[in-house]
Amino acid sequence: MDQLSGKVKVGKIKDAHGLKGELYFISFSGDISWLDTAEEFFLEASSGDVKTIKLQHFKAFKDGAIVRLENVLDRNAAEALKGVMVYIDAQCLIASPGETIYLQEVKNFQAQSPDGKDLGMITGFSSNGAQDILVIENQGKSYEVPFVDDFIVEIQFENKKIILDFPESLIDINNE
Repeated sequence: MDQLSGKVKVGKIKDAHGLKGELYFISFSGDISWLDTAEEFFLEASSGDVKTIKLQHFKAFKDGAIVRLENVLDRNAAEALKGVMVYIDAQCLIASPGETIYLQEVKNFQAQSPDGKDLGMITGFSSNGAQDILVIENQGKSYEVPFVDDFIVEIQFENKKIILDFPESLIDINNE
């Protein structure tokens, strides 16, 4: 069984922080609100080995957080984790009603125009610094659409569908 099944890559260990085993974790999205619900990190080394470690404490820091993990007790142990990819349980990335959703929640949703035209499947995400971007794949081609309120008509979680209204020229721009 794949140890990372049901897990989402959220960042990496940038460096050791201090002498007592704390780590500087960088979040790929810049958002760390999900840390409140995460109980453990799944650490993937470049060798492919995966280690599960309980998250004991965190505090916001720059583009991520300073974290303390169970059994990482000194700087040497922390330095050994430098560059390791961090995954969390996908269940940590489900927003409560009324909260801003996590991008992961709409992955593999079918995108449609307001008139019912199939726009493709949301297969991934990106960012241009100012906003999140949906990567949509349709008939073997992919294109990117800003994930902004102005383009979102409706998100139907029960149907795994998102209705988007954006200029069709966005599709053309991506395919030039």
